[in-house]
Amino acid sequence: MATAYERELARLVPEVIAETVRVTEIPAPTSRERRRARYVHSRFEQIGGWDGLSIDGIGNVVAVRRGQPGKARVLVAAHLDTVFPDAETPVTRSRGRLHGRGVGDNSAGVAALLGVAQAVQSRAPRGVGDLLLAANVGEEGLGDLRGIRRIMRDHAGDFDAMIALEAHSLNRVQGGGVGSIRYEVSVRTEGGHSWGAYGRPNAISLLARAITALESVAPAVGVAPKATINAGVIRGGRSVNTIAPDASFELDMRSEDPATLDRLHHDAKRAMRRSLDGAGGGTGGGEVRLKLRRIGLRPAARMPQDHPLIGAMLSARRGLGLPRPTLGVGSTDANAPMATGMPATCIGVTTGGEAHAEREWIRTAPFRRGVPYVGRAIVAAARLPRTAVRQRRV
Repeated sequence: MATAYERELARLVPEVIAETVRVTEIPAPTSRERRRARYVHSRFEQIGGWDGLSIDGIGNVVAVRRGQPGKARVLVAAHLDTVFPDAETPVTRSRGRLHGRGVGDNSAGVAALLGVAQAVQSRAPRGVGDLLLAANVGEEGLGDLRGIRRIMRDHAGDFDAMIALEAHSLNRVQGGGVGSIRYEVSVRTEGGHSWGAYGRPNAISLLARAITALESVAPAVGVAPKATINAGVIRGGRSVNTIAPDASFELDMRSEDPATLDRLHHDAKRAMRRSLDGAGGGTGGGEVRLKLRRIGLRPAARMPQDHPLIGAMLSARRGLGLPRPTLGVGSTDANAPMATGMPATCIGVTTGGEAHAEREWIRTAPFRRGVPYVGRAIVAAARLPRTAVRQRRV
């Protein structure tokens, strides 16, 4: 028989869908999440009943509800930021779907967090430990998990396990963190006029050599452990008639296996440097400088599949008509606590597609099961004995 808390979660499904639209339409590019953070803070204030509610200097919002001593203290986090740099975030409905940039990554996750917050306060579940509900900044791209890392620092010792909410992940439970290393790779030369200084090294051409050199170390598709390499953004040059004095690109390397990632990292740096050996020699163009500046580091980590936290996520799905989820790896806010040995995972509220693309979309029908699932999963984790969670660190 459903509890009052579970009935409240089911009742709130239409509100969570409506909240998803409201959150999506508030722009929140990485490092500019403040407006969305203020809105979420105001929603927590409207819900009320918190033992602590704050918004920190970088825009993280944290609501604290004290619970039963001896039970696991759980941090639940949904990131506020999106990959889209501007304010154009309209949402449209069509055939059971919501279409909008960032609607699933991660506006629906934030909406689900607020739905759980309302249910927890209006129909308090019994026998749960402390809950820290956080809407955090800096998960995407060059945010480099700075929001969740700040929360971990400010609330060190206040929680025993962490659950990240990523809306698209209804049928996935994260059991490991995909590690990533990111660089800004730049080339500088003397440059000059395209006619008068012809023959001097061109930074754009040299950068192209470095990018092309990465093909020799690119991991094969379908090989385990999986690893990837990607040149994501290119900048450079002055004008069409200037020998480019500078150019740069952003490099992303990933793997689910730390040793594989380290090897790829080493091989990529060596390949790029070798590609520019002798560049500029005999041209009268001065020194050619290749510079690598690290701009991101996400650790790889693994959760034991028999960990009580994973078991709590699986048990919460029972009776909801949900399929058995994939126990996979991901790159989410859960990486940060997992890498310190703290139990962490990531779950979601719906399904969809085209994340990080202009045509991103999510299905609304799965919310009917997804909202109760997320709410039940959080409570299941917070009902674990604190000793059991602390003894089974990653």
